Amino acid sequence: MLTALVTVVIFLVMISLHELGHFTIAKLCGVEVSEFAIGMGPAIFKKQGRETLYSVRILPIGGYCKLEGEDDVSDNPRAFCNQKLWKRFAVVVAGAVVNVVLGFVIFAVIASQSAPYATNRIASLDERSSMYAAGVMSGDKIVEINGRNISFYRDISLYKSEITGAENVEMTVKRDGARLKFTFPLSQMTGTRVYGADGVTDTTTMNGITEVEEYAYAEGYEIPPEMIGKEVSIDSLMLGFSPEMVEMTPLTLINEAYCNTKFVVKLVYRSLWDMVSGKAGLEQVSGPVGVVDAVNTAVKSDYGLMSVLSLTALLTINLGVFNLLPLPALDGGRLFFMIIELFRGKPVPPEKEGMVHAIGLLLLLIFAALISAKDIIMLINR
Repeated sequence: MLTALVTVVIFLVMISLHELGHFTIAKLCGVEVSEFAIGMGPAIFKKQGRETLYSVRILPIGGYCKLEGEDDVSDNPRAFCNQKLWKRFAVVVAGAVVNVVLGFVIFAVIASQSAPYATNRIASLDERSSMYAAGVMSGDKIVEINGRNISFYRDISLYKSEITGAENVEMTVKRDGARLKFTFPLSQMTGTRVYGADGVTDTTTMNGITEVEEYAYAEGYEIPPEMIGKEVSIDSLMLGFSPEMVEMTPLTLINEAYCNTKFVVKLVYRSLWDMVSGKAGLEQVSGPVGVVDAVNTAVKSDYGLMSVLSLTALLTINLGVFNLLPLPALDGGRLFFMIIELFRGKPVPPEKEGMVHAIGLLLLLIFAALISAKDIIMLINR
């Protein structure tokens, strides 16, 4: 029940704010808004404003902002179709912008509750690693990995995940104002982790050297009794360094929220590219059922609210970025037709554009149904 409630709230907030973005900019641009609705289906509350019908509907799974002349021709001078191109562009893009801004705000809230955060400056290196053997030193700031710019710590994990064990890492660091380049392979780390009552014990081997390290749990953390004594295997490709941690200040909080937002945007585009290029299959795509499963995992995690907020930020930014893709039935599809209008000097006939959006919506619904069926099968077979 809690998972269902949290899922509904997440979707309702994301979509309602998305539509509120359209609504607000439409009003500012003088576009007539016929209706603004929270939820879908039959209305359980209605209030007629001076020109806009405000409603709350029974199914809390969405919402909409109905603009005069949005999908057809209208003689109303305030109709959407009769506005200047820049105004229509602003109205359409506003929903996605609000979603991304919401993600930024959530990341700022999370950062404000976090301990010191990781940077792309190296605090220490594992002396067993190839990175250490190549000459990288503590205090170096990582600025590039395989030609990709590094803005903050999470960029490192993203670009490192693209490297296989057979490839070398080409890393550029800044040291005393100079840029230095190093080439080395990732280091294979194997071993075990044993959970104790007060901490974990890692016994790991890297490049033929074995070490035993003990880590205490964070203050206030209570390990579930069933985890005590549990042993898990470790087998991963490592760079072999620990990042420098920095205390959170108002300025670094804003920077951390911005960097996390940018990271998710890059992650979405990278995932889409992997799908188009064939690197990722449909089994790695989740629909509404998969989202509910992810919400359930977040709700039950040890971090509770912070996990739910982090997932919400990820989902709302995904929604914003995906909505701007130049696909029919999405906001990006409408923007695509506006770009065509810009070059043609006149709009595409509404009936033709409407037909493209209708076909696109049908295809998106079929795709969503297939992904949902896949998610259900995966849950059953888990």
